Amino acid sequence: MTRFFGHISCVVAAVIVAGCSQQDSPSAAEVDAATESLMATQVQPEAQVYWDAVQFISDADGLHEIVPETDADWERTIEAARELKALGEELQQPAYAANRGADWQDFSQGLVDIATRAEAAALSKDPHKVLDAGGVLYNVCSACHEQYMELKAGAAPIAQRPADLQQ
Repeated sequence: MTRFFGHISCVVAAVIVAGCSQQDSPSAAEVDAATESLMATQVQPEAQVYWDAVQFISDADGLHEIVPETDADWERTIEAARELKALGEELQQPAYAANRGADWQDFSQGLVDIATRAEAAALSKDPHKVLDAGGVLYNVCSACHEQYMELKAGAAPIAQRPADLQQ
């Protein structure tokens, strides 16, 4: 009888250990949920701050140029780029990269790279460089979303396109 309980104890311990080891590796659903949350609450809002900083809009009323006017405006743009760089680094971590292809690391590093360029553009206070970096940022985001984001028919590749592309 003692031997029987010994075997039961081993089986229970093995099940507990197996359950613990499975929790160390997030499931695909957990990774997707964490990624979707990070994108919606941090990446998209920071990208939008960057995109909104510089816009050249042509409409029926003429040409409208939107550029940062104060040091505080430029600082918000710089901080958005810095935050995007940090988020790109975070997206390379197992909590977001688990169960994804090697291209996930490439896309995440692409975000780091363009955010570094975006920061330099904002630091230069050159609206044309910021606009150019914003366009490349949009392309990097779109390329990743084409691979990893399920789109509803007719939806844009990202939650909200930059204002200058909505016209």
